[in-house]
Amino acid sequence: MIKNVQVDTAGIAVAIARALVEKRPCAMVALCDGEAQTLWAGKGFQTFHYLSTLGFSYPDLPHVAAELAAAIRKADIVCVPRSGPAAQLPGYGPKLRAAMELWDAIPKPEALIGDSLATFYLMFDCWLLGLLENRRVLIINNQADKVATALMTKTVSPSIAILAPPPWIKVTDAIPVMLDGGQAGSAKALAEVAAIPPERKPDIALVGAGARAAHLCVTTAEMLSIPVIELGDTLRLMHAPSVPGAWEKIKTWYEAEG
Repeated sequence: MIKNVQVDTAGIAVAIARALVEKRPCAMVALCDGEAQTLWAGKGFQTFHYLSTLGFSYPDLPHVAAELAAAIRKADIVCVPRSGPAAQLPGYGPKLRAAMELWDAIPKPEALIGDSLATFYLMFDCWLLGLLENRRVLIINNQADKVATALMTKTVSPSIAILAPPPWIKVTDAIPVMLDGGQAGSAKALAEVAAIPPERKPDIALVGAGARAAHLCVTTAEMLSIPVIELGDTLRLMHAPSVPGAWEKIKTWYEAEG
């Protein structure tokens, strides 16, 4: 189904860096089991699985799924399960591809195709830190205030400090936009993004928002003409410790396939 050029973590970083230099939009979205189930449930299938296993409850689920599908069609970098032991399990890569076909959510021809685990892989070899260096960073997340504080005060969690010692963190500003639950939360967040004063306009944005992240990434990139990166759970790990040994395991996948 996907015939676009595949890129590794370095290729993703290059695309985002070029957008930074050229001051143009570039939306990276990361899709996996949550997005697959959102798309299936948005058409009325497997809603029991979506609610019970993933724990999400959007009363306007079809609308959330439709926005997700539209964002996939517009994104500049679409990350899908490719590396790691779970990528080809039936409920991950295959189910996502089927869900995308169900919605005709086909990436545009010029979109790059990355790896879903890039949300973690960007933490290795300083890819993410290099993109954030000397930049004003917008953060859209339900814990955006904590992430912003961690970056500005260099008080990141111990698990992140292992990968990125605090002296290496050199953002010039961190602008938090708190994300509430449900579709109304997305509209509220985008209204706050639109209200950012010109003197504080961000250079780059990081998003962690579950099934709504793709829509927020694409829309924010268009609104501000900046690169926007979906980081998912990595944003939470900026201030909250990860499971002991998790980064070592993920780094093994990164070095083998990332």
